[in-house]
Amino acid sequence: MNAFQPVDDQGAVEQQVLDQALEWLVLLQSGISPPEQQAACLAWRRADPQHELAWQRLAGIGQDLRDSTRSLPAPHARQLLQARSHPGRRTLLKSIVGLGVVAASSWSVRERLLLPQLFSDYHTATGERRQLQLAAGASLQLDTRTSLDQKASPQGLQLRLNSGRLLLTLGNAAPVQVATTDGHIQLAPRSQLILSVGLPGINGTRVQLLAGSGSVSTAHAPALSLDPGQQVDIAQQRISALAAVPTTANAWTQGLLIAERRPLGEVIAELDRYRPGLLRCSAEVAGLRVSGSFSLDQPDASLDLLARTLPIRIRRVMGYWASVDAA
Repeated sequence: MNAFQPVDDQGAVEQQVLDQALEWLVLLQSGISPPEQQAACLAWRRADPQHELAWQRLAGIGQDLRDSTRSLPAPHARQLLQARSHPGRRTLLKSIVGLGVVAASSWSVRERLLLPQLFSDYHTATGERRQLQLAAGASLQLDTRTSLDQKASPQGLQLRLNSGRLLLTLGNAAPVQVATTDGHIQLAPRSQLILSVGLPGINGTRVQLLAGSGSVSTAHAPALSLDPGQQVDIAQQRISALAAVPTTANAWTQGLLIAERRPLGEVIAELDRYRPGLLRCSAEVAGLRVSGSFSLDQPDASLDLLARTLPIRIRRVMGYWASVDAA
């Protein structure tokens, strides 16, 4: 007997659950999912009736849509899913295919699907920033598309940043250990730091100490002490030379991107993290230098501002797919 009986698909499905189902669908149809991830998807479906309801809706769209969403980012697939009962659904699908959104070969499922978010202790969605109060008087602010795990140990609080960026502020209690795939950071009480993993312009992990004291280490590098106002990058088990933390390092906590002669490609990549859909910058203009203050909470308005000040044009398709090209 099929373990997943049909369910009534007229009920409401929470947006977060729908997003998760779409991520599973794209992952399993991408050809990169090992058996353990397929088993994890089955476990996810069994965990909650809402999960199975969302999955059944995906299955009910039809083979034509499933075939077309093999290379489609979740926001685009969601638009089609929500239109499943609309008489113009097939016309919508054909329009997307004709515009080349479905066949966007530059998009990588492995890069776009933040699968750890499905299992992490804390995570943020596209465009979301979140504040958390942890044990021992520690507070966190998570940037968009951030995934974080927390574990208590006899040595104190331990955090692991899987992706994204955070601002961590410690109280007077015990020290805190923070880890990424690149290395470990030990923080003393009353310290504050920004930690970034895999962000535009950052190769690996960036550690920026704003206050207090801390040290950075890897499996193959001895601990390096940091003073307030110092930053390092960690990549391939190596720690970079000390550098000064830019005065604008925490601008993102206020929803701002402040660029000082930064490559346009990096600015666009930052805006892409806050914008639903897919945003790409052509190599022809990616090297243009940008200076100014831009809103992260209104990425499309920031794109328009860039288009007014640089020799570029913004091309949008159906509100989701956008490209930045030479004017």
